[in-house]
Amino acid sequence: MSIYKEKKQKTKYLIQKSFLQVLEKKKFESTTIGDITKIAQINRGTFYLHYLDKFDLLDQMEEQLFSDIGNHIDELQSRYLPTRTFDIEQKQLADLLFSFIEINVPILKIFLSDHGRAGFHIRFKDTFSEKVRFNLEQHESFYANLKVPMEYFLSFITSAFLGLIEQWIRNGLDKTPKEMTELYIEIIFFIQRK
Repeated sequence: MSIYKEKKQKTKYLIQKSFLQVLEKKKFESTTIGDITKIAQINRGTFYLHYLDKFDLLDQMEEQLFSDIGNHIDELQSRYLPTRTFDIEQKQLADLLFSFIEINVPILKIFLSDHGRAGFHIRFKDTFSEKVRFNLEQHESFYANLKVPMEYFLSFITSAFLGLIEQWIRNGLDKTPKEMTELYIEIIFFIQRK
């Protein structure tokens, strides 16, 4: 990586980190570029070299988060073996996602709060839902017997999973990703038994 690219990456990281620090105290709507540049100790011109405005900054941060989630799921999907069962794959997927959430909790905690931009929860759910859909489409035998429309099934699955994530974050990550995976699997088995 060239020195210029490295410096650009460091500056973008500094701006994003400063933005999150502002959002810990202020709502997105009342956050200004001046708030961000003051904490980052850069001038406004430097900010505008990297972002159009605070909406562009937030959009890029959300896109990166969603892309990272998608890449983690795609990587796991590419390692599935034909002999593995759907249940094993779901457990691995859940474990991977809870691990990803643990790493990214600072940004998610803010974006899911009332300090983030309205609609993040919906955008997060839609992104997650598309990845779940892709995952299910790899297992035609599983969803061939589905007796409800796919969009309702996806809505239920993604809402339940995101609800667990939000509760885990509210609880201050009181469990490890493995414990959350076991909890998730136990809930699924409980529902199946009933």
